[in-house]
Amino acid sequence: MATKTTFDFNNENITSGFQKVFTTIQDSKISVSSKSGKQWLNIPLIFALVIAIIFPFIAILAVALVLLSIIKITVEREIKETKDPNKMIEIK
Repeated sequence: MATKTTFDFNNENITSGFQKVFTTIQDSKISVSSKSGKQWLNIPLIFALVIAIIFPFIAILAVALVLLSIIKITVEREIKETKDPNKMIEIK
């Protein structure tokens, strides 16, 4: 028995998708630290992407430093929990 899955692309789906991606990028931060754990830089991800687009050699340099294990780059995002009043907890 074959199952058919249909995806509809319309204005609402595309707009909500872009809004979710932009919100995720806005809520994320990028952190650059040394091998020993000393934090050198902590900026919003959107700002880091703008810097990488304007100055691509900085992005290439960062990738090279990560590959040489000199620095560690971490993308952090705080997940906001929404309380669902209809959420059920099952106890066994």
